[in-house]
Formats: sequence, structure tokens, C-alpha cells
Amino acid sequence: MVSGPSWYWYATRGLGVAALITLTGAVVLGIGTVGRWRSDETPGFVLANLHRNLSLLSVVIVVGHVATTLLDPYAQITLRDAIIPVGANYRPVWLGLGVCALEILIAVAATSLLRAQLGVRWWRLIHWAAYGSWPLAVVHGLGTGSDAQAPWLIGLVTTCVAAATIALGLRLLHGKLATLPIRASAGIVALATLYLMAGWAFQGPFQPGWSVRAGTPQVSTKPGPVHPGPGGFSDSLVGVMVRDASGNTQISMRDSVDTALTLAIRSPASNETLPVVTIARDGRQLCTAPANVGPTLYMVCGTTRLTITLFGSEELASSVRSVTPGTSDITGRLETSGLLN
Repeated sequence: MVSGPSWYWYATRGLGVAALITLTGAVVLGIGTVGRWRSDETPGFVLANLHRNLSLLSVVIVVGHVATTLLDPYAQITLRDAIIPVGANYRPVWLGLGVCALEILIAVAATSLLRAQLGVRWWRLIHWAAYGSWPLAVVHGLGTGSDAQAPWLIGLVTTCVAAATIALGLRLLHGKLATLPIRASAGIVALATLYLMAGWAFQGPFQPGWSVRAGTPQVSTKPGPVHPGPGGFSDSLVGVMVRDASGNTQISMRDSVDTALTLAIRSPASNETLPVVTIARDGRQLCTAPANVGPTLYMVCGTTRLTITLFGSEELASSVRSVTPGTSDITGRLETSGLLN
């Protein structure tokens, strides 16, 4: 039986996106509460209660996101990695920023529950840290997420950034004359942060090869055990898919058990009609054949029949003919009727 990625992998992606949406909503409503946004139809206490409840919902979703990340076997993130923001094996910098955002969020939520004991001054001082947790969460999501180059996620992140920026801009435009220097300084800091985040995103997560540069652990190339006997085998595959701006696609995968065995799938050349699959061992080409590539493809290498199933995001599984440039992690499974030598 062929199995796909763990459901924890899908759950942590979905919860991460949900956390970004709810956290953005909480930040916008928080700015509105401070700015005393209200109308006859929506009194101020309604906005304040909605901000508080959405903030608590964000905390719950983030905790679920962390829990499913710890349970997902792919990234092998430990409880220590979820608590200490340095030293992780998987994309350490960007994972560490997420840990910092989580700890700030928990501190803000905890002090809100203890507001009466802390006093308004301390509560307000700690609450200002929420403005720092939000950009950290955005950078964490783009830095560690496997969908960073997907148009839908880019659109979602852009919408969240725009909402928070507009809300903050409206808040800084209105206030007492005495607070003008503080508001102007805050505006400059916000614009500088937005500029740095945008520049980083376009030079980093939105570019091909980000998965490797971000610190994703690479697959070991040490020789693994060779399958004994004349029978077939079923092994998992790991690798990457790279698409350039011209729509050309290259998938490179390695057998996780017999690590000397590699598979390469490329887009058809101008004189070809189908994508081409190449099987190699230790750099020595075993066979090359065209194949219809989808979630599952079939080919014959010598006298051995192969079934290759691809797992990953929908764009990976649907076709290698995608024209959206970028690099994506991909997994799969190889099933054969015999040995590949």
C-alpha cells in the first residue's frame, strides 16, 4: 500500500495559515481598540471583546500548529526546538523567529488574563510587544513554509500585511499634537520594517533554491543497503522540484533506502512530446524513457516495471508542466517488479 505524507504535515500547514489570519485580525482589532474606532452600530466594548476573543483563538491555533509540527516526522522538530529559538536542525533561523513570536504571543495573552494584578501600566507595556510578534510570525511563515512560492499564499500574506499596515497608518495619523514625534518615529520604523520584509521575501522565499538556503537538512548520500534477491521492492523517495520562468521543470529524487539510486524527471525538449524520466545509480545511467507524469507514472527500465507515485502539494502532483517558477520539496514512492542494476 502506498502512503502519502503524514496528515500532521497537512494539519500544521493549515493551522499555520489560520494562525496568520487570526493573528492579523487580532492586531487590526487591537489597533482599532486603541484608536477608539467605533460607530453607533458597533460600540467600543464590542470591538474590544472581539479583539480579546480573536487573540485567544490565535493562541489556541498556534498551540495546535506547534503540536502537529512536533508530531510530524518529516522535519523532526523536537520539543526543545519549540521552546528554545536557536539551534534547531530544520531551517533554524526562520523556525527560531516563529518560537520568538509564539513566546511573545503567550506573554501578551497571559498578562491580559492577569491585567488586574499587573496594573494598566505594566499590561500596556507588555502588550506593545504584540506589534513585534506579528512581523516575526509573517517572516517565520514564509521562511519555513513549503507553500511560500504558491500564488494563493503570496496573495494571502500580501492581504494580511496590507490590512495591518493600513490599520497602523490610520492609527498613527490621528492623535494629540504632543504625540506627533512618537507617532512619526513609529511610522518610520513601520515603513522600514515593511521595506526590509518585502526585500527579504523577494530575494529569499520567493526565489528558486530557497529550500536549501533556508537550512533544510539535505538527504544523506551515504551508500545504503542494497535490496537482496531478485524480487521487486518498494521504497520512499525524497527530492526537490525546480521550475524556471520559462516553464521548464526538473524533478530530482533519491531512493531513501538504496541511496545510490536516483530518478530525474524533466520537461520535454522542443523535439519531444512527453516528459523524460532518467534512472541512474552512482551517476551511471541505467535507462531513460518518456512517460506521462501525474501523481503516478509508469515506465519500464530494461525488464523491470516501475511505478513512481509523487506526493506533495497539489501543484507538484498535478503536472510537471507548471509555469510558476520556484523550488519545492517533494516526496514519493518507487515500486518495482525487480532489481535495478
